[in-house]
Amino acid sequence: MTGHSAAPPGPGAVLAPGPAREEWCLACKAWTRAAGVVLLLTPEGVTRAGTWAWCDTCDPTDWRLDHGR
Repeated sequence: MTGHSAAPPGPGAVLAPGPAREEWCLACKAWTRAAGVVLLLTPEGVTRAGTWAWCDTCDPTDWRLDHGR
């Protein structure tokens, strides 16, 4: 992999969700999916570490602190 470091991030590295955007969910066929990038924040700078997505209709809601209320 050219241009990528194989070393794990050092102390002070933090994973953070990037800005969310609304997307079309292919499973439930509605604009109910939120998605964004996962950012790795290090003293050297910011790196895009991956992506995340969650559908308000398809994905379980039992993880919410307010228990879906």
